[in-house]
Parts: sequence; C-alpha cells; structure tokens
Amino acid sequence: MPKLICLGDSITAKEKDSSGTIKLTLRLKQVFSGWTIINAGVGGDNSRGALNRLQNDVLNCCPDLVTVLLGTADASENKGVDIKEYEQNLISIVEQITPQKTLLISSPPIDEKLLSARKKAFPESNFVTMETLEQYIKIVTKVAYSTNSHFLDLWSLMRSQSNYSRFLQAKDGVHFNQQGYEFLTQVLSEKIQSIAY
Repeated sequence: MPKLICLGDSITAKEKDSSGTIKLTLRLKQVFSGWTIINAGVGGDNSRGALNRLQNDVLNCCPDLVTVLLGTADASENKGVDIKEYEQNLISIVEQITPQKTLLISSPPIDEKLLSARKKAFPESNFVTMETLEQYIKIVTKVAYSTNSHFLDLWSLMRSQSNYSRFLQAKDGVHFNQQGYEFLTQVLSEKIQSIAY
C-alpha cells in the first residue's frame, strides 16, 4: 500500500476546519482509498519549523511520496523566514526526502483586500502581500527544477482561474474554503496520479 505524507502549514493541517469543511488529507483519502495518507501539516508553520520536524513527522514514516506546501508563513511579516533561508530549507527538505519522492507545491495566491481588512481589525494577525509572496513562489519553482523534484504550480493554476478569491475564506483571504479544497484536491490528485501510475 503506497504511503503519502502531506507536509505543510495550516492549508494542510487537520482533516476539518472549525466550520466543518473537509480539508486536504481527508479528501485525498477519498480519491486514493488504497493508500495510507498521513497529515503532517501544522498551522502557522514555516519551512524552518517543517525542517526541524522532518525526521519525526515524515522520514520515520518511510513515505513513498511527500507533498510539501510551504511558503505563505515564510513570506509573512510576523513569522517570516528570510528568502535565502527559505531556499536552503526547501533544498534540505528535498534532499532528505529525495527528489523522486518529493512533490513541491507553490503557495496559493491570497486576497490582499480581505487580508488587509483582517489586519486592521486584528493588528496582531499575520500579514503577507502578493508581491512578497510572489518572490517566494519563484524560489520554490527554482528549487523544484534545480533538484529535479516533482512540482505543482498551484499559484499559477489558481491565478489562471477567473476570480480565484472564490476559493478563499472570506474571513481572511488566505485559507481555503470548501470550493478551494475541491480545486486543490482535483489538481493535486491529477498530479499524484501522473507520478504514481
């Protein structure tokens, strides 16, 4: 039975959100019923945190494939990781998992208007701009190609959709809603099938 581990931040973490929306790994379990799928997502995590827990949360489980969706928290002003460290962290993650078993995923775009409104209402909340996030997208893309890892350009796939904000929660403009998880599951499932079969 193939084993898939989903490493990431709050977009990956948990099987349901507080409103009951089914999130990524539970949806993937429906698509890949013959697989063991392990959620290694941690809300608010960045590449530094993921690298620190890689051995326990990923490598000790001996996966056949690992999705790595990190970057939004890295690019944020409060929990951010410098772009050079982000690149080195991703390279180290890929090298330890091995490129053949790594599927890097670029972060999704955000809705800056919704995120700005949240920042005004909750000044202590995290904030990231599209401009900054785009620099991190360039890095994950570069790392995917330089290491010869598998790659899913979620950033471009979502931006090619009309009104991609419809995939994001209205309360923050960052996290996926039900429609967003449906989209992510579809494009990710297609990519995994192209790798595994």
